[in-house]
Amino acid sequence: MANDLRVVLLTLLSISAGDLLAQNVGDIFGGITYSQISIKDESSKNLGTFKPGVVGLGLAYVVIENLALEANVFDGTSDSSLLNSRLGTVTVEVKNGYSLGLRPFIAFNESWGGYAKLGRQYGKQSIQPTIINRAIVQKPTDSTYAHTVYGLGVSYNIDHKWGLSTEVSRSKKIDSEQSKSSAISMGIRYKF
Repeated sequence: MANDLRVVLLTLLSISAGDLLAQNVGDIFGGITYSQISIKDESSKNLGTFKPGVVGLGLAYVVIENLALEANVFDGTSDSSLLNSRLGTVTVEVKNGYSLGLRPFIAFNESWGGYAKLGRQYGKQSIQPTIINRAIVQKPTDSTYAHTVYGLGVSYNIDHKWGLSTEVSRSKKIDSEQSKSSAISMGIRYKF
């Protein structure tokens, strides 16, 4: 009984602290993020894991207590190549895209907070195999995608306007895809 009461009291205190330190309804944040993407090929060719880089710009609007709507645009900054003995060199490049999502958040104290992300990401990528034995460079294959994206992150407030964040996210793989992707991101944000 005493343990149950402690759990209830700790839960109420954590919810109260989160409400006191939460971002305010109507707040708007802008930010820039660098993401290291990991795209693992799971096809029968087993091409390996590609790690292109991406830079993104985003806006977030706090719609209700502890919930923000996010919109982001991104562009590839680097491609990733692997040497495959059967195909030669294979290069993957993330071209550009955008995402929309929800970000529930909670403040741990005045400086630190945590959040989750759930949304949709739309983008373009290019895959270019180069055949070594025949010395023929094949044309790149451009494709578009739409993924459900989910993740967890931690934020740190430098002051009342500036903050830092880091997060890990994954894309839900659809049946027709032969790769699995995830990202580790770091960013800085500004409260308007």
